[in-house]
Amino acid sequence: MRNPSNSPQTQPAPPPRAFTQGVGTVFQFAGVVMFVVSMFVCCGSALVSKSVAERHDLTGIGWTFHAGGGGTVVYSAQRAISLSVTLAVFFGLALAGVGLGLQAQRRLAPAAGVALCAFGACFWGVQMVFMVQTLHSVWLGLLTAGMLLLFGALTALAVGALREMRRHPPPADQEVLPADYKVPYSHLHADPPEVRLARELGQRRERLAVQQKELEMLEDRLKRKLKQQDGKET
Repeated sequence: MRNPSNSPQTQPAPPPRAFTQGVGTVFQFAGVVMFVVSMFVCCGSALVSKSVAERHDLTGIGWTFHAGGGGTVVYSAQRAISLSVTLAVFFGLALAGVGLGLQAQRRLAPAAGVALCAFGACFWGVQMVFMVQTLHSVWLGLLTAGMLLLFGALTALAVGALREMRRHPPPADQEVLPADYKVPYSHLHADPPEVRLARELGQRRERLAVQQKELEMLEDRLKRKLKQQDGKET
């Protein structure tokens, strides 16, 4: 016979779409970090010096379109750096927003995550080729390559979340509150101050009524004892 104490405990089943909510947490963390870092780079570069912020010498470096006898720079290094910083801010906000949608189990959030991350991977891939081919910068090449790997990994996570959402779609009335739902007054109290004060006054009246009955019982007991003592003395 098997000992019941040694039997394996049944593990509770994970909640549906748990992977999707986990991916939402990753998206939020990556988006907030990217937004803060890109905003610091955008605002901090101007604090160094005006020449560092403008860099007019970068306008003549880039991909050139040759037409006729001369060439025109169609995508300069200055434009590439400015666009990278601007889109980094956008990607940070977009990732955080998609992460909130994934945690809330919105049906369109995984598809939006796949489209956003695929676009980000393509953009950073082009930027990596530009930084290595045109600027010959090792640091910018490594940075854009890291962003490419990051968005590639986020794309894979978003695809997994999309598959899970299609296998286990949330109910259509998931966000509809029941008819008897009571909107809380705040995150600390469910009722407004007037209702809580009225409830406290009612509880105090009940306690006073109980104390009044106890006092009456003690008073009756004291009167009986006094009568018994008077009867013995007489």
